[in-house]
Amino acid sequence: TACFIGTDAPEAGHMQGKMVGEYVLANYDAIDLNGDGAISYAMFKGQEGNVEAIYRTQFGQEDADKVLAEAGKPALVYYDASNTDKYQVDLDGAWSAKAAKEYMDTNLVTYNEANGNMIELVICNNDGMAEGVIASLQEKGYNKAGAHVVPVFGVDATDNAKALIAEGAMAGTVKQDAEGMAAAIAQTAKAIND
Repeated sequence: TACFIGTDAPEAGHMQGKMVGEYVLANYDAIDLNGDGAISYAMFKGQEGNVEAIYRTQFGQEDADKVLAEAGKPALVYYDASNTDKYQVDLDGAWSAKAAKEYMDTNLVTYNEANGNMIELVICNNDGMAEGVIASLQEKGYNKAGAHVVPVFGVDATDNAKALIAEGAMAGTVKQDAEGMAAAIAQTAKAIND
């Protein structure tokens, strides 16, 4: 007997996309730093070929666009028109804060407020990558008390993410029910062995 217990892979992406869309609608003018009427975003994908990463990348953006379209607002615009994938991926497959910080540091050299093309929103496939993005933004003076906050979203509801949200440095995260999954695994294992 074989069985698989995991999250509903698309669900976190759908939840995140809805949260992003609603947040953007509620804060549109503040997020639109260059006042061009559109929100430019970056997307950090944890790993190529990983089903969770694929769906989070797809629905985190698509579902946000649906919310915006219903309100008559334009779709999110990927900050780098030359990147047809519309994401940056942790090449080590580690979904790491380190990879996300390195990408964001590089991005901000060209895409910044002084150039009028600042990345105005960041969607990450997990909270670790969100932490890396926030560290990069904070080094540039953003996402601190009294400073402009570039909304950054993650997935996992880690303690670090919850602390960053509480201090206003991070916009949101999606909780995956790890305890529920653990309980389901234990119940299934017991049932198989009984």
